[in-house]
Amino acid sequence: MLDNYIGILEQAIKENEKELENPSKKYTMSEIKWMAGYTQALKDVLADLVDHQNEDSFKYSTLYKFNLN
Repeated sequence: MLDNYIGILEQAIKENEKELENPSKKYTMSEIKWMAGYTQALKDVLADLVDHQNEDSFKYSTLYKFNLN
């Protein structure tokens, strides 16, 4: 389960970075800043999940803290 969630985060990060590098439309500066911040937030959540996954004491009940929206 956690591996799937990590995979979803990794894919979302890749897609967001790709969109920032080669936009599919013209974005305002505000939208670009928002997308960059959102992507960084996803990276932070991913790093936390990977850290938790590597800990023996990880409990799935702590997963509620992480949210994509």
